[in-house]
Amino acid sequence: MAKRKSPQTQIVPERQELPDYGELVSIMTGEVATILSDYIRQWVGAVPESGIFLNRDRVLTTQSYMEMAWYDLYAEVERDPHVKAILDSAKMNVANTQWMIQSFLIGKERKPSKRNEAIAEFVRAALDNSGHNDTTAGIVNGFPQHLYNWMGAIGMGFSVNEAIYTDPDTWDTEGVRIKSFLNRDPRRFQFSAADRSLRLRTMKEAYYGEPLPERKFIVHRCSATWENPFGDALDQSLYWMWLFKRTVSKFWMQHLQVAAASMPIVKYPAGSNQTFKAEAKEIAKQIRNGAYGAIPENFAIEYAEAAKGADNAQSYNNFMRWCDDQMSKCVNGQTLTTEASSTTGTGTYAQGKVHEDTQAGRDLYRARGLEATLNATVVKWLVDFNFANVDGYPSFKFDLEEAEDLVRESQVVKNLTDAGYDFDPQELSEKFSYTITKKQPLKLALAKPEEKPIEEPKPVEEENAEGSVATA
Repeated sequence: MAKRKSPQTQIVPERQELPDYGELVSIMTGEVATILSDYIRQWVGAVPESGIFLNRDRVLTTQSYMEMAWYDLYAEVERDPHVKAILDSAKMNVANTQWMIQSFLIGKERKPSKRNEAIAEFVRAALDNSGHNDTTAGIVNGFPQHLYNWMGAIGMGFSVNEAIYTDPDTWDTEGVRIKSFLNRDPRRFQFSAADRSLRLRTMKEAYYGEPLPERKFIVHRCSATWENPFGDALDQSLYWMWLFKRTVSKFWMQHLQVAAASMPIVKYPAGSNQTFKAEAKEIAKQIRNGAYGAIPENFAIEYAEAAKGADNAQSYNNFMRWCDDQMSKCVNGQTLTTEASSTTGTGTYAQGKVHEDTQAGRDLYRARGLEATLNATVVKWLVDFNFANVDGYPSFKFDLEEAEDLVRESQVVKNLTDAGYDFDPQELSEKFSYTITKKQPLKLALAKPEEKPIEEPKPVEEENAEGSVATA
């Protein structure tokens, strides 16, 4: 029979005192499992404040190509025509998307206050000078180009842009605005091990970097994990396919140089001098600028040629196409569509639909990430510099509604309107990107009654005393 449990038969842990308020706040608001206590992925530096993260990118730390290393190596990868095409497509899918600045709404209100609406309009005008006669309004250099530069984080892992503000002489009249963003090379930056803040590698601190001023540099990351400040560089996965493709293309060109056409062979007597031999080789070189040869007259040579030279060349072509397919899948996420259509040149509507949905999902994720970066930096900075005691901050939003959704929602609006419900014209204008106003009721003109002609009154005849008739 089991013994009944009692306080005397159980091990009761000793009661520990709760930490004081200051220690509790420090624990709750700070990090515990930081990089400073990681026993594998360690930081480097004399003290935590000056320590930096170690970039664990396996390609950047172990590979080089023709004396190129680190992010210059990734820049070389992105110069490949196929890599550039798929990365440019991914960047432009976000940079070309229409965007808006949504006003801050307090609580459950459906319309922003006039002040919050004015704040949102100021931010929108500060980012885009289209529709403004004032040339000082908005970003001087096109804002879509800066969106494209921020999306460079897809390949490199992170991107850095430096904000250049307008002249202080204009702040009193036009407000503090950003004149331009300058895209900076990722190789110039490190990240603090203490707080992940950006550090600039300079001539004075070429390795650890120097701290930077606040509200000056915008860092955008494409990363699946927050702990890695360098982001998840797709170029790390593209590198090996890129390297294999370049190596095989070299072998393919050597194959074409020898096997694509007949190779001239000149013969000379066995006892010929060097001048005669050189002249013979020069003749062969003039016949074909490529592979050629010369042998003595009494010298024999046999050639081992492939029976199917064209098939061998096709093998190189297939391998390079396979490398391109792998890189396309890495960036766009296609599996069925890439293998079925890119290599064979054929495909179906279903495959195309899968391709479209997969790429749209990745574009949506990347666009939402850029929204979060701009709302935490550029939008917040512009509001803080120009407005005090704000209720909240406006939001930078991409218009990611699909056409089919708008058609469906328009049908919902029509059905509810027919049922007797009414909508706010401003909300509909923002939803459908049209200026929508309420239609005035049609006024019908009332028919006037027909006017009858006025008859002249008939004269009244009166009889006088003498018996004659007088007309009045």
